[in-house]
Amino acid sequence: MTRKFDNIASAECRGFITSQLTDPALLGKNGYLMRHNLYVLPYKPVQEAYAKDLIRVLADEELPRHDVKAANINLYDIVLAYLDDHELWEPLCEAEGDNSRDELIMMLQDTISVGEALKPTVEQTIKESGCDIAFITGVGETFPYIRTHALLSELDVAIPVVLVFPGEYKQLSDGTTSLDILNIPSGANGGYYRATNVFDL
Repeated sequence: MTRKFDNIASAECRGFITSQLTDPALLGKNGYLMRHNLYVLPYKPVQEAYAKDLIRVLADEELPRHDVKAANINLYDIVLAYLDDHELWEPLCEAEGDNSRDELIMMLQDTISVGEALKPTVEQTIKESGCDIAFITGVGETFPYIRTHALLSELDVAIPVVLVFPGEYKQLSDGTTSLDILNIPSGANGGYYRATNVFDL
């Protein structure tokens, strides 16, 4: 049964998440993971600021108290660094004046490949951090040119990864699931089958 909390940053909610994400079975502390290692932590988009505070407190304070090292990997920061490293930021800014919003989104989608730009960086960051669990944030800031369900599908890591998601992770009547970012129905485009809702643990 899915747990419900009015505020993602409430003490009750924080306590529940901490309890679930420090479970030795979830972390593979007993030599194996109790299930697939991808999770979604959904929250109401209007609670963005609270969600940021929550992840900071979890990663810097709550989980370390349980000897769990956490990494916070921000997709928006990765995108900005990628554009800078490849000298693509200025050309995109220059193109902004001559192209529509949809055209700019298509340019970003063509430029920021999940497989070539995001997946390797996320996996390398996780490996180098030596963390026990990783939070992926910056999901709302990179929508719609980054499809997070595509990133989850490609990730290959040995530790639990928690996608901090502004929207709903819904179980549909046909048995499939849907990642509805910013509560925009995604239908088949957001279908995802491997991740577990943290609030279902």
